Amino acid sequence: MSNFIGNIGNFDYKVQDWKTFSSRLQQFIKLNDVKEDSKCAVLLTHLNDESYRLARNLVYPRDLEAVTYDELVKTLSDHFTPSRSTFADRAKFYDATRGEYEAAESWAARLRGLAINCEFGTELDTLLRDKFVLGMNVGAERDRLFEMDAKTLTLSKALEVAQQAASARQARAAMVKEEPVFRSSSSTAAGSSGQRGGAARAGGAARAGGAAAAVAKGDGEPRCTICGLKNHEAGRCRYKNYTCQKCGLKGHLKKVCGANKSAFYKMCECSDSDAERDAKVPQGDDCKECALFNLRCKN
Repeated sequence: MSNFIGNIGNFDYKVQDWKTFSSRLQQFIKLNDVKEDSKCAVLLTHLNDESYRLARNLVYPRDLEAVTYDELVKTLSDHFTPSRSTFADRAKFYDATRGEYEAAESWAARLRGLAINCEFGTELDTLLRDKFVLGMNVGAERDRLFEMDAKTLTLSKALEVAQQAASARQARAAMVKEEPVFRSSSSTAAGSSGQRGGAARAGGAARAGGAAAAVAKGDGEPRCTICGLKNHEAGRCRYKNYTCQKCGLKGHLKKVCGANKSAFYKMCECSDSDAERDAKVPQGDDCKECALFNLRCKN
């Protein structure tokens, strides 16, 4: 049974990064105080079959068992670390933008990773800060950062400011509550004919004309100004994009149309129970919309 502390798993060069594995391997060897003559054995035992076969081919014609630990690490590092294009790495860095739902700290960490092979030298901190600020999405965080002094702003300070602005924005969003909307149930039908002329100029005026017919049924309950039902508000009405068959305007049904004076007395009771509906709907009602969408859900 192994007495090693920790476990780094076997290395598969097809799916794993050699640089990351070799760094973990060095920490594993240091933690377990592995002797020099045993380091190579520890490395080889942590290679899967294909990686072991590759290592053997790389040191050929020498035997893999005769190679020292340092030689084997250098051979594998040279093989798994191809020549890089600095300008290609810098292009990825400059083209990076913060994701829509990416946290500020994750954005800063990703930028540091993109800058590893860019060889920015002494300009690294300045470029990281500039890219962090300029790559932010339009919003409260970016606006707050734009107010800072570029001469004294550092990446760590910019990250702190962005986190504070994000927290404040989230707190404001949590405090905002939708204000209740109250609608009057008392309205007269006198404005119905007057709205008919204004409806030719705008669809909104036609809806206002239908409002009188929609709410004044004598039962005191507010109705939807679009279809005349009592179980929902006009903003949630499924008929809000329908065209009136009476006046030809979009935004209401013909049974609540201001141009139809008889609609004031022929309000369809689709939202009531079946018994009430059979009793209240007048004979000869030709409401095709209700016939098509006569659906009910029992709670």
